[in-house]
Amino acid sequence: MTIPLTALALAACVPAGLDGYVVVLEGGVADGDGVPVAGASVELVGVSGEVLGTAKSDDAGAWAWPVYGSEAEGNVLVARVAASSFAEGLANWEVNLLSAEEATLRAGPGQDWQSVARTLAVVRLDTEDGGTSLRGRIVDPDGRAVEGLPGTAQRGWDAAIGTPAEASFTTDGDGSFSVEVPTPGLYTIYVPPVDGWAGTRFPVVTTPFSDPTVGTIAPTQEPGHLLASLYWAGGLDLDLHLTAPEREADATNPRQRFHVWADEPVHLDRAGSTTVAELTRSATGGPGPEVISVYTPVGEGELRLSVVDRTNLEDPENVSLGGSRALVQWWNGEDVPRYAWVSPLVLATAWRPAEVDTRGGTVYAVEGYESGVDPADADAF
Repeated sequence: MTIPLTALALAACVPAGLDGYVVVLEGGVADGDGVPVAGASVELVGVSGEVLGTAKSDDAGAWAWPVYGSEAEGNVLVARVAASSFAEGLANWEVNLLSAEEATLRAGPGQDWQSVARTLAVVRLDTEDGGTSLRGRIVDPDGRAVEGLPGTAQRGWDAAIGTPAEASFTTDGDGSFSVEVPTPGLYTIYVPPVDGWAGTRFPVVTTPFSDPTVGTIAPTQEPGHLLASLYWAGGLDLDLHLTAPEREADATNPRQRFHVWADEPVHLDRAGSTTVAELTRSATGGPGPEVISVYTPVGEGELRLSVVDRTNLEDPENVSLGGSRALVQWWNGEDVPRYAWVSPLVLATAWRPAEVDTRGGTVYAVEGYESGVDPADADAF
Protein backbone atom coordinates (compact mmCIF):
# COMPACT_ATOMS: atom_id res chain seq x y z
CA MET A 1 0.00 0.00 0.00
CA THR A 2 1.26 3.48 -0.81
CA ILE A 3 1.10 5.86 2.12
CA PRO A 4 -0.56 9.11 0.98
CA LEU A 5 1.67 12.18 1.26
CA THR A 6 -1.19 13.77 3.18
CA ALA A 7 -0.92 11.03 5.79
CA LEU A 8 2.85 11.40 6.09
CA ALA A 9 2.43 15.11 6.74
CA LEU A 10 0.01 14.31 9.53
CA ALA A 11 2.41 12.08 11.44
CA ALA A 12 3.77 14.94 13.48
CA CYS A 13 0.39 16.31 14.58
CA VAL A 14 -1.59 13.32 15.81
CA PRO A 15 -3.02 13.71 19.34
CA ALA A 16 -0.27 13.47 21.96
CA GLY A 17 -0.16 10.40 24.18
CA LEU A 18 -2.49 8.31 22.01
CA ASP A 19 -1.92 5.25 19.88
CA GLY A 20 -4.25 4.33 17.05
CA TYR A 21 -4.70 4.96 13.37
CA VAL A 22 -5.48 7.75 10.97
CA VAL A 23 -8.15 7.38 8.30
CA VAL A 24 -7.36 9.91 5.59
CA LEU A 25 -10.67 10.69 3.94
CA GLU A 26 -10.32 11.75 0.31
CA GLY A 27 -13.17 13.13 -1.77
CA GLY A 28 -14.18 15.61 -4.43
CA VAL A 29 -16.70 18.32 -5.27
CA ALA A 30 -18.12 18.92 -8.74
CA ASP A 31 -21.05 20.77 -10.26
CA GLY A 32 -24.02 18.99 -11.76
CA ASP A 33 -22.22 18.63 -15.08
CA GLY A 34 -19.13 17.04 -13.49
CA VAL A 35 -16.86 20.12 -13.58
CA PRO A 36 -14.58 20.46 -10.50
CA VAL A 37 -15.58 23.04 -7.90
CA ALA A 38 -12.63 24.74 -6.19
CA GLY A 39 -12.77 26.37 -2.76
CA ALA A 40 -15.74 24.38 -1.50
CA SER A 41 -15.99 23.94 2.28
CA VAL A 42 -16.64 20.34 3.32
CA GLU A 43 -17.76 19.96 6.95
CA LEU A 44 -17.57 16.35 8.13
CA VAL A 45 -19.98 15.14 10.80
CA GLY A 46 -19.67 11.79 12.59
CA VAL A 47 -22.37 9.27 13.36
CA SER A 48 -23.15 10.91 16.72
CA GLY A 49 -23.39 14.41 15.27
CA GLU A 50 -19.89 15.52 16.27
CA VAL A 51 -18.01 17.73 13.79
CA LEU A 52 -14.81 15.90 12.81
CA GLY A 53 -13.32 18.69 10.73
CA THR A 54 -13.65 21.01 7.75
CA ALA A 55 -11.68 20.68 4.52
CA LYS A 56 -11.41 22.83 1.37
CA SER A 57 -11.48 21.55 -2.19
CA ASP A 58 -8.50 22.45 -4.40
CA ASP A 59 -8.48 23.53 -8.05
CA ALA A 60 -9.15 19.94 -9.11
CA GLY A 61 -12.16 19.73 -6.79
CA ALA A 62 -10.28 17.34 -4.47
CA TRP A 63 -10.07 17.48 -0.68
CA ALA A 64 -8.61 15.34 2.13
CA TRP A 65 -9.03 15.23 5.91
CA PRO A 66 -7.67 12.98 8.68
CA VAL A 67 -9.98 11.23 11.13
CA TYR A 68 -8.16 9.70 14.09
CA GLY A 69 -9.02 6.28 15.44
CA SER A 70 -10.16 7.73 18.74
CA GLU A 71 -12.73 9.88 16.89
CA ALA A 72 -14.22 7.21 14.63
CA GLU A 73 -17.37 5.75 16.14
CA GLY A 74 -19.00 4.06 13.17
CA ASN A 75 -19.15 3.59 9.44
CA VAL A 76 -21.37 6.56 8.56
CA LEU A 77 -20.24 10.09 7.78
CA VAL A 78 -22.35 13.09 6.81
CA ALA A 79 -20.97 16.10 4.93
CA ARG A 80 -22.35 19.59 4.45
CA VAL A 81 -20.75 21.20 1.42
CA ALA A 82 -20.80 24.95 0.75
CA ALA A 83 -19.33 26.90 -2.16
CA SER A 84 -19.80 30.44 -3.43
CA SER A 85 -22.72 30.72 -5.90
CA PHE A 86 -23.75 27.08 -5.30
CA ALA A 87 -26.63 25.70 -3.27
CA GLU A 88 -25.57 23.73 -0.18
CA GLY A 89 -24.86 20.06 -0.81
CA LEU A 90 -25.42 17.11 1.50
CA ALA A 91 -23.82 13.67 1.39
CA ASN A 92 -24.02 10.49 3.46
CA TRP A 93 -21.17 8.00 3.13
CA GLU A 94 -20.83 4.48 4.46
CA VAL A 95 -17.11 3.83 4.71
CA ASN A 96 -14.97 1.44 6.73
CA LEU A 97 -13.51 3.69 9.43
CA LEU A 98 -12.85 1.09 12.08
CA SER A 99 -10.16 -1.20 10.69
CA ALA A 100 -6.57 -0.02 10.50
CA GLU A 101 -4.46 -1.37 7.66
CA GLU A 102 -0.80 -1.95 6.88
CA ALA A 103 0.99 1.39 6.98
CA THR A 104 2.50 2.50 10.32
CA LEU A 105 3.44 6.11 11.05
CA ARG A 106 5.83 7.04 13.86
CA ALA A 107 4.22 10.02 15.58
CA GLY A 108 6.69 10.52 18.44
CA PRO A 109 8.25 8.65 21.35
CA GLY A 110 6.13 5.62 22.14
CA GLN A 111 3.48 6.56 19.59
CA ASP A 112 2.70 4.28 16.67
CA TRP A 113 -0.01 5.36 14.27
CA GLN A 114 -1.33 3.50 11.28
CA SER A 115 -2.76 5.25 8.26
CA VAL A 116 -5.16 4.21 5.53
CA ALA A 117 -6.89 6.24 2.83
CA ARG A 118 -10.65 6.06 2.22
CA THR A 119 -11.98 7.53 -1.03
CA LEU A 120 -15.52 8.90 -0.91
CA ALA A 121 -18.05 9.56 -3.65
CA VAL A 122 -17.93 13.00 -5.28
CA VAL A 123 -20.48 15.53 -4.02
CA ARG A 124 -22.29 17.24 -6.88
CA LEU A 125 -23.65 20.77 -6.46
CA ASP A 126 -26.01 22.96 -8.43
CA THR A 127 -25.88 26.75 -8.69
CA GLU A 128 -28.00 28.79 -6.29
CA ASP A 129 -30.15 30.00 -9.17
CA GLY A 130 -30.18 26.63 -10.92
CA GLY A 131 -33.37 24.82 -11.74
CA THR A 132 -35.35 22.85 -9.19
CA SER A 133 -36.69 20.17 -11.50
CA LEU A 134 -35.69 16.51 -11.18
CA ARG A 135 -36.16 14.25 -14.19
CA GLY A 136 -35.61 10.51 -14.34
CA ARG A 137 -36.75 7.20 -15.69
CA ILE A 138 -37.02 3.72 -14.12
CA VAL A 139 -36.59 0.45 -16.02
CA ASP A 140 -36.55 -3.24 -15.09
CA PRO A 141 -33.47 -5.51 -15.47
CA ASP A 142 -34.47 -6.13 -19.10
CA GLY A 143 -34.50 -2.40 -19.85
CA ARG A 144 -38.29 -2.13 -20.04
CA ALA A 145 -40.09 0.88 -18.59
CA VAL A 146 -41.99 0.32 -15.33
CA GLU A 147 -45.21 2.29 -15.00
CA GLY A 148 -47.08 3.23 -11.84
CA LEU A 149 -44.18 3.20 -9.35
CA PRO A 150 -44.65 5.56 -6.38
CA GLY A 151 -41.46 7.37 -5.41
CA THR A 152 -39.99 10.28 -3.50
CA ALA A 153 -37.02 12.63 -3.80
CA GLN A 154 -34.86 12.91 -0.64
CA ARG A 155 -32.22 15.62 -0.37
CA GLY A 156 -28.57 14.59 -0.53
CA TRP A 157 -26.26 11.84 -1.71
CA ASP A 158 -27.28 8.40 -0.40
CA ALA A 159 -30.06 9.83 1.74
CA ALA A 160 -31.04 7.30 4.38
CA ILE A 161 -34.34 5.45 4.24
CA GLY A 162 -36.78 7.53 6.27
CA THR A 163 -35.28 10.89 5.29
CA PRO A 164 -38.17 13.37 4.82
CA ALA A 165 -39.37 13.54 1.22
CA GLU A 166 -38.99 16.83 -0.63
CA ALA A 167 -41.33 15.71 -3.44
CA SER A 168 -43.24 12.65 -4.62
CA PHE A 169 -44.16 11.17 -7.99
CA THR A 170 -45.61 8.19 -9.87
CA THR A 171 -43.87 6.91 -13.01
CA ASP A 172 -45.78 7.24 -16.27
CA GLY A 173 -46.15 4.76 -19.14
CA ASP A 174 -42.53 5.39 -20.22
CA GLY A 175 -41.27 4.83 -16.68
CA SER A 176 -40.52 8.55 -16.48
CA PHE A 177 -41.07 11.14 -13.76
CA SER A 178 -40.52 14.88 -13.35
CA VAL A 179 -40.92 16.71 -10.03
CA GLU A 180 -40.15 20.11 -8.54
CA VAL A 181 -38.04 20.30 -5.37
CA PRO A 182 -37.54 23.28 -3.02
CA THR A 183 -33.79 23.84 -3.57
CA PRO A 184 -31.23 23.01 -6.27
CA GLY A 185 -28.79 20.17 -5.74
CA LEU A 186 -28.40 16.43 -5.67
CA TYR A 187 -31.24 14.18 -4.52
CA THR A 188 -31.74 10.48 -3.88
CA ILE A 189 -34.71 8.99 -5.69
CA TYR A 190 -36.39 6.31 -3.58
CA VAL A 191 -39.08 3.81 -4.56
CA PRO A 192 -40.10 1.49 -1.70
CA PRO A 193 -40.73 -2.24 -2.14
CA VAL A 194 -44.05 -2.62 -3.95
CA ASP A 195 -45.88 -5.22 -6.08
CA GLY A 196 -43.01 -7.73 -6.13
CA TRP A 197 -40.34 -5.08 -6.72
CA ALA A 198 -37.48 -4.71 -4.23
CA GLY A 199 -37.54 -0.92 -4.65
CA THR A 200 -34.81 1.30 -6.01
CA ARG A 201 -32.55 4.19 -5.02
CA PHE A 202 -30.43 6.32 -7.34
CA PRO A 203 -29.11 9.92 -7.57
CA VAL A 204 -30.49 12.79 -9.68
CA VAL A 205 -29.09 16.33 -9.93
CA THR A 206 -31.36 19.31 -10.58
CA THR A 207 -28.94 20.58 -13.23
CA PRO A 208 -30.28 18.56 -16.18
CA PHE A 209 -28.11 16.38 -18.35
CA SER A 210 -29.15 15.98 -21.97
CA ASP A 211 -31.29 13.01 -20.95
CA PRO A 212 -33.12 12.08 -17.72
CA THR A 213 -31.12 9.96 -15.26
CA VAL A 214 -32.11 6.31 -15.67
CA GLY A 215 -32.23 3.90 -12.75
CA THR A 216 -33.05 0.21 -12.57
CA ILE A 217 -35.55 -1.46 -10.26
CA ALA A 218 -35.13 -5.14 -9.35
CA PRO A 219 -37.61 -7.83 -8.39
CA THR A 220 -37.56 -8.89 -4.74
CA GLN A 221 -34.42 -10.94 -4.04
CA GLU A 222 -34.21 -13.88 -1.65
CA PRO A 223 -31.64 -13.65 1.17
CA GLY A 224 -28.23 -14.71 -0.15
CA HIS A 225 -29.15 -13.78 -3.69
CA LEU A 226 -27.98 -10.61 -5.42
CA LEU A 227 -28.76 -8.61 -8.54
CA ALA A 228 -26.42 -5.86 -9.79
CA SER A 229 -27.15 -3.41 -12.60
CA LEU A 230 -24.99 -1.00 -14.62
CA TYR A 231 -26.46 1.89 -16.63
CA TRP A 232 -24.45 4.56 -18.48
CA ALA A 233 -24.47 7.08 -21.31
CA GLY A 234 -24.21 5.35 -24.66
CA GLY A 235 -21.18 5.11 -26.94
CA LEU A 236 -18.79 3.12 -24.73
CA ASP A 237 -18.51 -0.59 -24.11
CA LEU A 238 -18.53 -0.78 -20.31
CA ASP A 239 -18.40 -4.19 -18.61
CA LEU A 240 -19.88 -4.98 -15.21
CA HIS A 241 -17.72 -7.41 -13.19
CA LEU A 242 -18.56 -9.41 -10.08
CA THR A 243 -16.05 -11.43 -8.09
CA ALA A 244 -16.73 -13.37 -4.89
CA PRO A 245 -15.43 -16.36 -2.90
CA GLU A 246 -16.65 -19.78 -3.93
CA ARG A 247 -18.79 -21.47 -1.33
CA GLU A 248 -17.18 -24.90 -1.61
CA ALA A 249 -13.75 -25.54 -0.13
CA ASP A 250 -11.87 -28.52 1.31
CA ALA A 251 -8.29 -29.58 2.05
CA THR A 252 -7.53 -30.46 -1.57
CA ASN A 253 -9.59 -27.68 -3.17
CA PRO A 254 -9.13 -24.44 -1.25
CA ARG A 255 -11.72 -21.75 -1.74
CA GLN A 256 -11.11 -19.67 -4.87
CA ARG A 257 -12.67 -16.44 -6.08
CA PHE A 258 -15.01 -16.74 -9.03
CA HIS A 259 -15.46 -14.09 -11.69
CA VAL A 260 -18.52 -13.22 -13.79
CA TRP A 261 -18.37 -10.73 -16.68
CA ALA A 262 -18.97 -10.52 -20.43
CA ASP A 263 -16.29 -13.07 -21.37
CA GLU A 264 -17.15 -15.42 -18.48
CA PRO A 265 -20.92 -15.01 -18.31
CA VAL A 266 -21.79 -18.11 -16.26
CA HIS A 267 -20.29 -19.55 -13.07
CA LEU A 268 -21.34 -23.07 -12.03
CA ASP A 269 -20.78 -24.83 -8.72
CA ARG A 270 -17.95 -27.37 -8.54
CA ALA A 271 -20.30 -30.20 -9.41
CA GLY A 272 -21.20 -28.33 -12.60
CA SER A 273 -24.89 -28.81 -11.95
CA THR A 274 -26.07 -25.48 -10.51
CA THR A 275 -25.64 -21.94 -11.81
CA VAL A 276 -24.24 -19.84 -8.97
CA ALA A 277 -24.10 -16.54 -10.86
CA GLU A 278 -24.41 -15.27 -14.42
CA LEU A 279 -24.48 -12.24 -16.65
CA THR A 280 -28.19 -12.11 -17.36
CA ARG A 281 -28.14 -9.09 -19.67
CA SER A 282 -25.28 -7.65 -21.71
CA ALA A 283 -25.09 -4.18 -23.28
CA THR A 284 -22.00 -3.69 -25.45
CA GLY A 285 -22.56 -0.11 -26.57
CA GLY A 286 -24.67 1.30 -23.78
CA PRO A 287 -26.76 2.51 -22.24
CA GLY A 288 -27.73 -0.68 -20.43
CA PRO A 289 -28.70 -2.05 -18.13
CA GLU A 290 -26.00 -4.69 -17.96
CA VAL A 291 -27.04 -7.11 -15.23
CA ILE A 292 -25.38 -9.84 -13.13
CA SER A 293 -27.44 -12.15 -10.89
CA VAL A 294 -26.22 -14.34 -8.02
CA TYR A 295 -28.61 -17.21 -7.31
CA THR A 296 -27.08 -18.96 -4.31
CA PRO A 297 -25.15 -17.68 -1.26
CA VAL A 298 -21.44 -17.30 -1.97
CA GLY A 299 -18.52 -18.09 0.34
CA GLU A 300 -17.33 -16.00 3.26
CA GLY A 301 -15.32 -12.95 2.30
CA GLU A 302 -15.63 -9.94 0.01
CA LEU A 303 -18.08 -9.78 -2.88
CA ARG A 304 -16.85 -7.01 -5.19
CA LEU A 305 -18.52 -5.05 -7.97
CA SER A 306 -16.40 -3.35 -10.63
CA VAL A 307 -16.79 -1.55 -13.96
CA VAL A 308 -14.22 -1.66 -16.77
CA ASP A 309 -14.05 0.66 -19.79
CA ARG A 310 -13.41 -1.97 -22.42
CA THR A 311 -13.32 0.59 -25.23
CA ASN A 312 -10.29 2.43 -23.82
CA LEU A 313 -8.30 -0.27 -22.02
CA GLU A 314 -5.05 0.76 -23.74
CA ASP A 315 -5.41 4.45 -22.86
CA PRO A 316 -4.89 5.00 -19.09
CA GLU A 317 -5.37 8.77 -19.40
CA ASN A 318 -8.74 8.48 -21.10
CA VAL A 319 -11.55 10.57 -19.58
CA SER A 320 -14.42 8.52 -20.98
CA LEU A 321 -15.18 6.42 -17.88
CA GLY A 322 -15.41 9.51 -15.67
CA GLY A 323 -17.74 11.17 -18.15
CA SER A 324 -19.92 8.13 -18.74
CA ARG A 325 -22.35 8.86 -15.86
CA ALA A 326 -22.06 5.14 -15.05
CA LEU A 327 -24.49 4.14 -12.31
CA VAL A 328 -24.14 0.83 -10.44
CA GLN A 329 -27.05 -0.41 -8.33
CA TRP A 330 -27.42 -3.62 -6.37
CA TRP A 331 -29.95 -5.55 -4.29
CA ASN A 332 -29.04 -8.48 -2.03
CA GLY A 333 -32.33 -9.56 -0.46
CA GLU A 334 -31.21 -8.54 3.03
CA ASP A 335 -30.66 -4.81 2.75
CA VAL A 336 -31.96 -1.58 1.22
CA PRO A 337 -31.30 -0.91 -2.49
CA ARG A 338 -27.91 0.73 -2.95
CA TYR A 339 -26.11 2.71 -5.63
CA ALA A 340 -22.79 4.25 -6.70
CA TRP A 341 -22.12 6.90 -9.36
CA VAL A 342 -18.81 7.12 -11.21
CA SER A 343 -16.58 10.09 -10.33
CA PRO A 344 -16.25 12.72 -13.09
CA LEU A 345 -12.90 13.85 -11.58
CA VAL A 346 -10.79 10.71 -12.12
CA LEU A 347 -8.80 9.43 -15.11
CA ALA A 348 -9.04 5.64 -15.13
CA THR A 349 -10.29 2.67 -17.09
CA ALA A 350 -11.52 0.59 -14.13
CA TRP A 351 -13.72 1.51 -11.17
CA ARG A 352 -14.60 -0.54 -8.09
CA PRO A 353 -17.48 1.25 -6.38
CA ALA A 354 -18.32 -1.11 -3.53
CA GLU A 355 -17.74 -4.38 -1.75
CA VAL A 356 -19.95 -6.49 0.50
CA ASP A 357 -18.59 -8.47 3.44
CA THR A 358 -20.66 -11.64 3.04
CA ARG A 359 -19.95 -12.69 6.64
CA GLY A 360 -22.11 -9.92 8.05
CA GLY A 361 -23.64 -8.22 5.04
CA THR A 362 -21.79 -4.95 5.70
CA VAL A 363 -21.47 -2.80 2.57
CA TYR A 364 -18.48 -0.50 2.14
CA ALA A 365 -18.06 2.31 -0.38
CA VAL A 366 -14.67 1.73 -1.98
CA GLU A 367 -14.48 4.17 -4.91
CA GLY A 368 -11.28 2.58 -6.19
CA TYR A 369 -9.95 3.71 -9.58
CA GLU A 370 -7.07 2.36 -11.64
CA SER A 371 -5.83 1.70 -15.16
CA GLY A 372 -3.92 -1.13 -16.78
CA VAL A 373 -6.25 -3.78 -15.40
CA ASP A 374 -6.46 -7.14 -17.17
CA PRO A 375 -10.25 -7.64 -17.35
CA ALA A 376 -9.82 -11.45 -17.39
CA ASP A 377 -7.85 -11.52 -14.12
CA ALA A 378 -10.20 -12.26 -11.23
CA ASP A 379 -7.48 -11.25 -8.74
CA ALA A 380 -7.53 -7.73 -10.19
CA PHE A 381 -11.03 -7.16 -8.87
